[in-house]
Amino acid sequence: MKNDLNLTDFLKDVFSSFDKKVENSGLVSICVEIPCIDLFQVYELLINQYPFSSFWEESDGISYIAFEKCKYVTLDGPKRFEVAKEFNSENFKNLINLTNESHNSALSKIIYLFSFSENLNNKNLPSDIPSLEAILPKILITKSDKNCWLRINGHVEGKSSLRTLIEEIWTIRNQVINSGSELIKSSSLKTSFDFPIIDDFLHSLEISNTNLKKVVNRGIQLVEKGILEKIVLANRIKIKLKNKLDLVEILKRFKKKQPNTCRYVWKRNSKDILFGASPEKLFSFTKPNLTLEALAGTISTNSNFKKLLKSTKDLKEHNYVIQYLIKSLEVSKITNFKKSDIKVNSFGDISHLQTLIFSKVENICPFELLKNLHPSPAVCGYPKNAALDWINTLESFPRGNYASPMGWVDASGNASFLLAIRGARYIEENIEFTAGSGIVSGSVLEKEIDEIKLKFESIVKQIFFAKNPR
Repeated sequence: MKNDLNLTDFLKDVFSSFDKKVENSGLVSICVEIPCIDLFQVYELLINQYPFSSFWEESDGISYIAFEKCKYVTLDGPKRFEVAKEFNSENFKNLINLTNESHNSALSKIIYLFSFSENLNNKNLPSDIPSLEAILPKILITKSDKNCWLRINGHVEGKSSLRTLIEEIWTIRNQVINSGSELIKSSSLKTSFDFPIIDDFLHSLEISNTNLKKVVNRGIQLVEKGILEKIVLANRIKIKLKNKLDLVEILKRFKKKQPNTCRYVWKRNSKDILFGASPEKLFSFTKPNLTLEALAGTISTNSNFKKLLKSTKDLKEHNYVIQYLIKSLEVSKITNFKKSDIKVNSFGDISHLQTLIFSKVENICPFELLKNLHPSPAVCGYPKNAALDWINTLESFPRGNYASPMGWVDASGNASFLLAIRGARYIEENIEFTAGSGIVSGSVLEKEIDEIKLKFESIVKQIFFAKNPR
């Protein structure tokens, strides 16, 4: 990090690069290294300045916050992975970097959020969620280990608009560097948040319990009759909030209680926010290392892990996912892979069976891999198409972004995607929670209901207060 970097020298360097790389106008990207920052501080400082923002924090890997849209595409309907591939290719082809990034983590990124399905077979449950949202952010702050970078993307026409863009990134740079003191100034103006009480949730859960039992019981019947080998069925609860969402405070709680998850936010605007702490990476690719994750089989962290490792039902559920991931790799013509032993990994109050699958490949198309991988038996069922049809039939709500892929792809083709689970959607002063359970032969109704309740509670109690908080 150049602590002595000044605006005059920065202007000179960027203008010089512009003269060499750009005729007069184009889509340009400017990056500057900044001191290591607290992502929560910066997100809290800037979140209300821009309608759109996204947050992605991993304990081991690349983290980022993104603001505003430079280029974007939104799609309703089919061919979403193909459209994403085209958007990715076109924008990275046209994006002209005016600064040199020596660190792989600093590369330009495009961020993506897909819906769970395209809902083409579910006309009675129309979703307000697009099949695809792809965004080249105007502002991107990336963090890896103790290194941080600030990037701005924009279309410029001549040096006058380029100077405006440089001055904008410089202003943001100074805001970010001084974020700690800025927040101290604004803290006195911050009003306390009136969290809803957990009794509100428990009441809503009780109301939905009768229908949930019917749905899960039907899933068990489908498996017992051999119509499906596995199906994941979900429940949704909606609760009215009394005040605005204190998103940053909730993210902090997620990190404290579930440090080995990926904390995520997709804020479309102030009235529509998807957020959570996902334990499940769909895949990550940092050349040449490709890693897939099978996560299925659930138990409370307070229970004996050996019970999970010896559970015929949970091992069967887990192995469906492993086999599906392997088949997806083979379809993608990736055959040189190995897998880890099955282990139990804990994520806050919930523990899962986990198997990692590794491969070394020169390159991948992340969107073709996504198309093959999603939805896996971990969040859908097996056979996939039949399970999808039954999910659309039995569930009384469109899944939207629940259990959908969210992630990023950089200019070199590195990529990382998670499944948007263990989260919620804030929409029009309401908050929606969704959780599901995998049903296979040997599933017991009461245990599946308890699993869904456990997953609800893992996020709910980090947002809600008890009736009489101490």
